Amino acid sequence: MSLQKYFKDFNNTIKMDYDVKSELASKRDILLKKLSDDEELPSFTELNQGSYIMYTGVEPLDKEYDIDVGLKFKVNKEDYAPTELKNKIYDILLNHTEYGPIVKKPCVTVTYKKDGETAYHVDLVVYTYEDANDTDSQLYLAKGKDSKPEEICWEKSDPKGLVDLINGQFEGDINDKAQYRRIIRFMKRWKDLKFSDFGNAEPPSIGITLIAAEKFEVSKVRNYLEEKWEYDDLEALIGFAKVLQNLFDYVKDSEGGRSLYRIKYTLPNDLSFETNTDVFKKMSEIQMTDFKDKVDKLVSDLEGVKNEPDEVEQCKLLSKIFGDDFKVPEIKAASKKQMNYIPSSSASGAQ
Repeated sequence: MSLQKYFKDFNNTIKMDYDVKSELASKRDILLKKLSDDEELPSFTELNQGSYIMYTGVEPLDKEYDIDVGLKFKVNKEDYAPTELKNKIYDILLNHTEYGPIVKKPCVTVTYKKDGETAYHVDLVVYTYEDANDTDSQLYLAKGKDSKPEEICWEKSDPKGLVDLINGQFEGDINDKAQYRRIIRFMKRWKDLKFSDFGNAEPPSIGITLIAAEKFEVSKVRNYLEEKWEYDDLEALIGFAKVLQNLFDYVKDSEGGRSLYRIKYTLPNDLSFETNTDVFKKMSEIQMTDFKDKVDKLVSDLEGVKNEPDEVEQCKLLSKIFGDDFKVPEIKAASKKQMNYIPSSSASGAQ
């Protein structure tokens, strides 16, 4: 189980830094104050969302950090067009940073510079209510921008319900929850390395995170000598990669004869989103099939790590999968051979 040390070191390297989170929070708070002080904008309450509040954030490879903030405006959706509040936010923040705000389909983005380069961006997501007098009523997300009128709409949304679902897993054991979050971070770093961020080629993080929330199983073995559970992140990764692998369904053959696959994974029915909202819907069948091919390779590569008896060689293989942040120990710092043994007890998904 000594390989586990290197997985934990890797996790500590790639997880979002606390000081960065604090700096992002400071930028967020300044923005929110400027918006709340403006008399032209209706009152709102904030809702932190995304990996920041789900505790699954990873250090970005391009070094541009982000934070998602929901703005729940205390107005009825019928009183505003979907782009109206977004445009008001744009006007208020026009000269707030050197880059200025950008109205996007799902949000308004404000980008910050640090040491002469882009460093942070805050995504402001606009929501309104079915009934502004009842804050438990249905929330609606403002989608679209004026340059693409065909995409403008109010869409049912349940951001808090989604955050609660993802954060609520493995509440009975803090160590189980820690492994669950580590595996999500590992998968996020893997996809950041293996997929282009151009267009919709990269599978959305929320898709992988949601699948983990609903299907991830903890992997650990009981150490009876020390009377404790020992976690096995390699086995947990293999198990989760196989979960993804088994979700792909054959769709058809392309004109070139390639078999095409896709995952259709909808947001939970017990949350208040639009019905049958597929989190992977933006990906084409070609992109989804590329995703499948890379998941298949991930499973094969992880099985290769499992079957390699030399600890240093295992770390070399993992570094090829997850990048240079997965450190390879010097031979003298690691046991050259791992003992093969059958644990006296094991648990998968145990609480």
